[in-house]
Amino acid sequence: MMFHSRRADAPALSAGKPVDDIAPRAPFTAPASTFGLQEKARTGHHSIVDEHLNMKGDLESDGDILVKGKVFGNIKCKLLIIDTDASVEGGVIAEEVIIRGTTKGTINATRVKLEKTANVDSEICHQTFAAEEGARITGALRFAEEPLEEDVGRLNSHAA
Repeated sequence: MMFHSRRADAPALSAGKPVDDIAPRAPFTAPASTFGLQEKARTGHHSIVDEHLNMKGDLESDGDILVKGKVFGNIKCKLLIIDTDASVEGGVIAEEVIIRGTTKGTINATRVKLEKTANVDSEICHQTFAAEEGARITGALRFAEEPLEEDVGRLNSHAA
């Protein structure tokens, strides 16, 4: 065999414990940005809409969604990232939204960040909002103490 968990003659670590007795490391977590965003590598807690995918329909997740392709429908999740060449046409409900690509529809989120490549045609209901220089916004910004509890019946119907 090429791989062994521990050879019988392997030395113990300086703490006196053999290699097999050491607890595994916590999963890698990328540092959060200054905006407090949680772009983490959380195995099993994220979904990806691939750049080759044009999805028609609603998406709902208890975890995070990264959109690299195109979504025509409503999205509900914890963290939504719309990548540079991606687009979402529909309503969004999320704790946190990072937009690098294009959106059209309503966005209800606790935290919203538009990066410099964002092109947004949306009504954004938010608690915290940030936009980098260069982001394009058509629509409206509206502050709310509890943006996730705003009238969610206003979500756009997905494209037919």
